Amino acid sequence: MTREQIGLVREPETGVVRQQWDTVGENRLRIDPDTAEAVIDALRVDHAGSFNLFYLLRKHYWTAEGAEHDDVADFLEGAYRRTRELNDDIATRIVELGGIPPNTPPTIQEHAAVHLEAEGLYDLRASLEGDLDGYATLVASLREHVGLVESLGDPGTAELLRGHLEDLEDDAHSVEQFLEDDTLVRGGRP
Repeated sequence: MTREQIGLVREPETGVVRQQWDTVGENRLRIDPDTAEAVIDALRVDHAGSFNLFYLLRKHYWTAEGAEHDDVADFLEGAYRRTRELNDDIATRIVELGGIPPNTPPTIQEHAAVHLEAEGLYDLRASLEGDLDGYATLVASLREHVGLVESLGDPGTAELLRGHLEDLEDDAHSVEQFLEDDTLVRGGRP
């Protein structure tokens, strides 16, 4: 455990460690171990990014306000649920490939290309602009990783990622539409 994790991550006093973090074990998909490791490395970035996007969307769902509150909150609730489903699907695939998904705050942040918003409460427009940036980052990563895993001979992972790309792109488009609306709250004023 690193110094940064002391007090944040609990190490069980009893029990057997079945697999160490950052290792790749056997996989039941019969994918070559070197290929599985390369796919897992890519998926860890997508897993961590989708985890952070989920938290951004959920925070903004909790804190949405203004004239567009109901429409924006309804959208954000669905969006964070879809993003959480993507996150779970990627984590499951990492395990199927013989790896361990990032699962503590330090490892998630180490792998995430999507950045969290500071703890404060920001106006809805600024929050949605951050969400749109998170979507753009995650979509670009998934597209890149579809090509990578296909070139490595893992069509199952490519199909999984492709299956979520359309939802992410549709949700990003919805955020763009909210941002085009002049009534969306700016810094406490309509």
